[in-house]
Amino acid sequence: MLVAVVSDTHGNRAGMERLARFLREAQISTLLHLGDDYGDLAFFSQQGFEAIGVPGVYCPQYQDPRIPNRLVLELSGVKLLLTHTDSRHRYDRPEDPDPRAAAWEVDLVLYGHSHVPALEDRESGWWLNPGHLKNPVDRGSPATFALLDLDPKGVWVQIRRLADGGIILERELPLSREGQPHPASSTADPDPSEP
Repeated sequence: MLVAVVSDTHGNRAGMERLARFLREAQISTLLHLGDDYGDLAFFSQQGFEAIGVPGVYCPQYQDPRIPNRLVLELSGVKLLLTHTDSRHRYDRPEDPDPRAAAWEVDLVLYGHSHVPALEDRESGWWLNPGHLKNPVDRGSPATFALLDLDPKGVWVQIRRLADGGIILERELPLSREGQPHPASSTADPDPSEP
């Protein structure tokens, strides 16, 4: 299953229209939005996409208890955590889980807020920040988005520039399965005497 991931659109209509054109041409119909601005979900829904997301810390919806600030969903057998920040934030509601703790229960954490694209293999698993669509360049980073090809055995990730669709990062992420520790959490060397 192919899905798009975007964060920090900040109402940039031209950037969102460019992304929508790219996704339609690529026949991608599902978009995950990681906040700032939560209202931008409506734009993608009106364009015919299945748009799922969480609010950013500066969105009024972040304080609305009817809207989750952290969301776990499973798509094509892959458990994802959607969160705007990669740690607790001063604007969190008391019931909001800490993303660093929730990360241990999912295959991939999707977060935004920094406006800088990143893919990290942390102790708790894989963390992906698709970057931002706020401006052509913001905080030293070009506007970017991510594409995920989800499969229970692994996820193929691409981070692409919005301006030309060029790939700036591409990687296959092996996923840990039940009963198997994530590779980053295993520090012991294997015993060479074992078969």
